[in-house]
Amino acid sequence: MKCLTCIEQGMTSQVFPGAGMSTCLGHDPYWDEAGVYHSHDPNWHSTNYRCSAGHTWAVSIRQKCPAPGCDFGKDDVKIARKENTNGE
Repeated sequence: MKCLTCIEQGMTSQVFPGAGMSTCLGHDPYWDEAGVYHSHDPNWHSTNYRCSAGHTWAVSIRQKCPAPGCDFGKDDVKIARKENTNGE
């Protein structure tokens, strides 16, 4: 993983993971008519990151359904940049 802000500014940095959290919504996995297992888990799993240049951001992911061809959660990744902690 690389810091997107550092890349945009032509800098390099080290990246450190921070606290993580998950939402806690219930869901019911099921087997479809063909006997294929589906798990449409609505929960988001988020991790905070910071780089050695002081930039911070969070990455949130929702797990993709393991069933072949099922699109649930396929592109569910969010990156949220946070305010700089080093005064820039």
